[in-house]
Parts: sequence; C-alpha cells; structure tokens
Amino acid sequence: DTQFWRVENGEIVGETTAEKSADQNTFLIYRGGEFDDFDLTFKYQVSGFNSGIQYRSEDMGGYVINGYQSDFEAPWHKSESGSIDKFSGMFFEENGRMFLAQRGQAVIVRAGLEDPKKPSIEVIGTIGDPVELEKVIRRDDWNEMRVIARGYTFTHIINGQVMTFSLDEDIAHRKASGLVAFQLRSGPPMKIRIKDLLVREVN
Repeated sequence: DTQFWRVENGEIVGETTAEKSADQNTFLIYRGGEFDDFDLTFKYQVSGFNSGIQYRSEDMGGYVINGYQSDFEAPWHKSESGSIDKFSGMFFEENGRMFLAQRGQAVIVRAGLEDPKKPSIEVIGTIGDPVELEKVIRRDDWNEMRVIARGYTFTHIINGQVMTFSLDEDIAHRKASGLVAFQLRSGPPMKIRIKDLLVREVN
C-alpha cells in the first residue's frame, strides 16, 4: 500500500502519521515466492510503536497477513521506570494463536485442549532475563534481526543475542511454508526503516 510504504536511499520505509493512519495492521508483502526452511537477516530501525517481520505467512487480501512473526518495537509500554520494550524478539502468530514465546523463553507449543487459539505453552528453558536481553538493542542506530526456521523450530536473534527459541508441535496450526512480510501496526504514529535484507534457503 503506497500510502504507507516507500523506498529512500536504498532503504524500505514504512510510516503512519496522525493524518495518515492505518485502519488495521497493514503489511508490505514479498510476492516473489514462499519460503520454508531459511536463515533470514535484515537491519532495522523503529520509532513510535510496534512492528515485526512475518514469515511462513498467508496473504488474506487487503494487505493483511496471517502467520508467524518476530517482533521489533520502540519502547512504548509504560512502566514504573518509564517506557520499555516488552516484545522485541518474541515469537507471535498474527491473526492466530497470538503470544507463543516471550523474550527470554525457550518453549514447546502444543495444541490447546479447549480453544484452538489458546495453545498449551511449555517453557522448557530460560535464555535470559527479558529486561537484560533488551539492553542489546540499539535505540539510535541500526539493529540486526535474524530469524532461523528449520522444520518446526524457530530462533529469533537480535544483534547476535538469541531472544527466543520455539518448537511448534501444534500439528493443526503450525505452518510449513509461507510468505515473508513487514508489519505496520494500526494505532499511534510509527516509522520503520529496513535495509540489507538477506534470506538463505537451507535444507
């Protein structure tokens, strides 16, 4: 949707403003094919709100995507110590099972017994304290996001630091392949910049 996305100086720029807001989450979708197992990296900057990279995702029309997401965001959640970043690096499923692994967790995702959209999450390990892990994120410079998808294991890394490790055993809902896309959230004005995007398919 060209009212939200443009290219500047070789960078992908996504932006919403008070005058030009998104009615719903909107996505820049790569149309060149789907990916299953891969190792993907890119550099990003984000200000104002919350974003993410979608992968193994499905195009629902109208620039809307369903599927896995690795979040990256500005510090916008309110806390006693000021604004914080709660979600960068987490494992999320857009328009699906939602929160699957929080930053600092290693998890196994299993089918929910009562509600398909509420899976059973078993935390099998701790990567680190989420507040301490956030400190590797550079707020005034470029950050590198890396997403590794092998089978149904997913590793999210920011600036060389693993943020989440997840194994999806929910057979009915897990995704074997799909599209890659970037998100702009509906809500407060925000801006993301993306460059040096590289994806390597792996066997």
